Amino acid sequence: MCALWLAGAPLVGASLVSARAVAQSVADDAQESDELRALRLAELELFPPHAEPLVDLTQADRGLGLVPGSLTSEVPDGEPEVATGTTRDLSWLEGLTLPDIPVRWDERVIRYLEFFRDDPRGRALIRSWMVRVERYGPMIRETLRAEGMPEDILYLAMIESGFDPRARSDAGAVGLWQFVSRTGAEYGLSQSHWVDERMDPEAATHAGARYLGALHTRFGTWELAFAAYNMGYGALLRSMRKYGTNDFWRLSRLEAALPYETNLYVAKVMACAIVGRNLERFGLGDLLREPPLTWDEVEVPAGTTLAQIARASESTVDELRRLNPSLRRDRTPPGRALSSVRVPGGRGATFAERWPRVRPGRPAHVPYIVRLGEDLSTVAHRFRTTEASLRELNALAATDVVRPGFDLMVPAVAPREPRCATPPVVVVPARTFTYEGRRQVFYRVTRGDRLPEIARFFGVSLADVRQWNEVDPRATLQDGLFLQLFVPSDFDTSRAVVLTPDEVQVLVMGSEEFYEHHVRQEGRVRLRYRVREGDSLSTIANRFGITVGSMCRINVMPRDTVLAIGQELIVYTTPERVPPELRAQIEPEPEEAGTAPSPTGTDEPGETGAASETEGPRASESDDESDTVAPSGGHAADASEGAPRAADATPRDAQDGGGDAASEREGAREGAREGAREGEGASEGATPSE
Repeated sequence: MCALWLAGAPLVGASLVSARAVAQSVADDAQESDELRALRLAELELFPPHAEPLVDLTQADRGLGLVPGSLTSEVPDGEPEVATGTTRDLSWLEGLTLPDIPVRWDERVIRYLEFFRDDPRGRALIRSWMVRVERYGPMIRETLRAEGMPEDILYLAMIESGFDPRARSDAGAVGLWQFVSRTGAEYGLSQSHWVDERMDPEAATHAGARYLGALHTRFGTWELAFAAYNMGYGALLRSMRKYGTNDFWRLSRLEAALPYETNLYVAKVMACAIVGRNLERFGLGDLLREPPLTWDEVEVPAGTTLAQIARASESTVDELRRLNPSLRRDRTPPGRALSSVRVPGGRGATFAERWPRVRPGRPAHVPYIVRLGEDLSTVAHRFRTTEASLRELNALAATDVVRPGFDLMVPAVAPREPRCATPPVVVVPARTFTYEGRRQVFYRVTRGDRLPEIARFFGVSLADVRQWNEVDPRATLQDGLFLQLFVPSDFDTSRAVVLTPDEVQVLVMGSEEFYEHHVRQEGRVRLRYRVREGDSLSTIANRFGITVGSMCRINVMPRDTVLAIGQELIVYTTPERVPPELRAQIEPEPEEAGTAPSPTGTDEPGETGAASETEGPRASESDDESDTVAPSGGHAADASEGAPRAADATPRDAQDGGGDAASEREGAREGAREGAREGEGASEGATPSE
């Protein structure tokens, strides 16, 4: 298994590329082979975890003439290690042709060779593997030669996968070279719902050769490179530092220095390479090997099915699956404009001649990239289909969740565009912002969204998102919540479902406009009522047709509150229950007869001075409201009609004293109310509405 665990600086210069999220495990289309499973069980018998120390034949018998002249590492001189009761005849080792990887005649290598030569299980296993060597052998050898590496490293791929590109391990390693997801991504192997290039024989071989070459450069010997490939670069490095040696064979005999599997891994590679160079000596002289796989490569558009390619190349889908094991869904990835697909050797010309006729003129399905803010149900609605149909078309299980950036195939129809009779309401804090090189957008939260991921997606900081919105980063974001964002001007908003300031109605949290808007949505009106003598929460609630509990919730007070005369309360009620003395709060003031605009644009008093005095504060209040623009640059709704007003979409800076300015506006309104109360008389028991 190829595992890469970084310790300090990366092993290679390329930056770590995280693998694309895979919607489901590759366990459904890759599995451990029968041969690998049988070998694991046999190794427990050959190499019991608590057996006696193994013999090092390099030391135990230097006079047999069995040891090749060149060893991968020398063992310091000392007393030879002799296995108890060893009487085996090892003369059959003489004259073996050695592979081009260095070999050490360690006891573990000998036991593997005996297993492959004398044990019926071992003979059957090595025969099944050797039959498949030439399936990808020419391609692997050519790649290794191009990288300046020993050709017999191909036997490492054999013990990793048995030359089965769909093989997988319990640890999630996949393909000929058994890359785990992280290392595969580091070496450029794409992984998604549609394709897993760890199962592409050519791509994985190039990645495996580069990785092994980097390990050999780092550690200096092939034994250490093989061990690091199996157990992980960082784990081997820590073990070498802990035990104070860079000799693999010494490490393999020390307590807890290397994993059990790694202790056997290097010997296994060497033994298989020896067998590969000496087939007749291991009873494989009559072996009929599979011929090399040959293919032509053709290019097809995104989302093309193997069935379409098979018709054009006059081949079968099974043949194409065998040549293209990295295609997980019998279809080329929707996210790539063109994909290279292998067809049986000699069929490339056939494909080129037939493809224009086989290729559909008007495809039934087209690629689509899921945007942030969408899920499968919203995509299905947009493309006039059902979620179940989309799951079937894209081979998605019922538990699979699509994320932003996921490549889907959707029906080739005109998509529905969302249309709202009224713009959605967005609530923002009572602060204003201005940034050069940024623009304001609003994003509607969907189920599963997290604040850090949203910030990262839009290229802003988490601190900024918190500043622009009243959100607690510890709490879960709820579906339907709108977030105000100021994104870089060059941000591609087509990747997300966002609204511009012109498409929403912006309300400032806690403002009069905010409260009145939401009360109107319930068919009610919002009044300010001043407590009179004899009033209680119960009598006021009965008068306006609401409950005491609602009164207390609206005014944020306990049920046992003792009211004071003149105390102001907020009341929500239906229009027909508004008493005459309070109707001025919900009805616009009629224009007085004889009132005309002055040349300077100010209103002149009419014939009735008392009326003018009463109207003065309300006129002032109206002027104040007309100059008020939603701080976030959206729409400010008129309190009496709820109609949105267009406002400047450019965010404005939170100027010094901005909070004081807001307080002054509220103070002006309060002053207007007080003036109106004086004009109307305190006996009415109410104050004018804003």
